[in-house]
Amino acid sequence: MRKRISAIIMTLFMVLASCSNQLEAEKLAAESKNTFFGSLVKIGQGFQDIFGIFGNAIGDALGFNAVKSDDKRSKVGEHFEGVGKGLKDTKIKLDELLKEVTAAPHADTTEVKSVINSASAVLTKLIDSVTKLAGAVGNTDIADGIGAAAAVGGSAVAANKDSVNTVIEGVKEIIDIAENSGVKINTGNAGAQVAGGNATAGAALVGKANAAATDAILSALAAEVDKADPGAMINKIKNSQTTAGANTADNANNDAGTLATKLPAAGGDNHNGAITNADLAAAVALKAITKGGKFTNAANEAGAVKAAAASAVNKVLGILDVIIRKAVNLELDKIKEAVKGIKYSEATGEATESDTAQPIANKSSN
Repeated sequence: MRKRISAIIMTLFMVLASCSNQLEAEKLAAESKNTFFGSLVKIGQGFQDIFGIFGNAIGDALGFNAVKSDDKRSKVGEHFEGVGKGLKDTKIKLDELLKEVTAAPHADTTEVKSVINSASAVLTKLIDSVTKLAGAVGNTDIADGIGAAAAVGGSAVAANKDSVNTVIEGVKEIIDIAENSGVKINTGNAGAQVAGGNATAGAALVGKANAAATDAILSALAAEVDKADPGAMINKIKNSQTTAGANTADNANNDAGTLATKLPAAGGDNHNGAITNADLAAAVALKAITKGGKFTNAANEAGAVKAAAASAVNKVLGILDVIIRKAVNLELDKIKEAVKGIKYSEATGEATESDTAQPIANKSSN
């Protein structure tokens, strides 16, 4: 009888111990899941903060109205610096998110970390390119050469070749980065060829030695810029080149970079023609942004070319900002999708296999 009672007591003890162990295991599992869910909330909030910071930073800096006709070219540099700061602030937040993800317990975050690192690399490249653009900007008036302070009859002055080349390189880098991120860039409508001559729009941009621009010439330049497609302009800058030398030869087929860096011709009237309307407008933007370049001035209608210069610059800055914004948003969208796939694991570190996917609702803005 005693043996039977002892056996019963032993059995009860084992059952109670087993139940206690099971309850403890369930408690630990519940605590692990609660910790995991808490980490997901922090990651989700951090991700939403990134979208907010980036949207506000780039939205405030969007360049379609970045400069006014009486501004200095340094205003363009300030714009690039503002865009660069927005990108840097976004990258800082992205690095903070990576730390949150890395520290998340009971989570498989391998894919998320890879995507975040990739996005961070894209931001670094964009920051470098925008910084390069800021360094190429001049500090004279947007439409230098025009106005009461300029001697009537003064010729246009070619933009600094190195400065223009730097802008071309920076624009190309940004477009390449964006396309590699998946951005589809519309090259727009480049328009028709713009004839050269001493009475055409190009005369205000390149000019003819010792010849002032007429009111009609300045108005023609403003009209060409007004109808130019921003997408085509940025594409023309990306694919343009600068002159090898003075390049005063008669040539009606100049691209944007060549027009911006071309000297007035001593003879011949076709030296200031453009391959397309977009090339001419893009050349105006390049000359109005970079160092050294001046437009041909006139006694009247200074306002027309000032407005044309500011408009051309704003079109280029605006479309460039849109491209940057699309590239970063695509990278953030990739992170969002990866974050949705973070899974719970019983392991205390990152899991290699997991059984429960926990989606997070995130918001984004384009």
